Amino acid sequence: MAQDTRILLSTDDRVMAEDIKSLLIESEIYTLLRSDNPASSIMGAYIGVNPLEGITMIVNVDEYEKAKKIIQTSLFAEVVKLH
Repeated sequence: MAQDTRILLSTDDRVMAEDIKSLLIESEIYTLLRSDNPASSIMGAYIGVNPLEGITMIVNVDEYEKAKKIIQTSLFAEVVKLH
């Protein structure tokens, strides 16, 4: 991971991670979702079952505090743990 990025949160729920990513994009905060099981999305498409995976959401260091505040004031505040 580059020095100009920071882990914002980790989750096992890809759908929720995508929803949070969309929320942040609305505020022009761009994120990177990193999976510990990159093949899981392909497996889900072909097999129809979503295997477990850990998703790490990464943001630019300069946008970390803004992203954190957006999540803390959203419906996701109660279900995610920020780093």
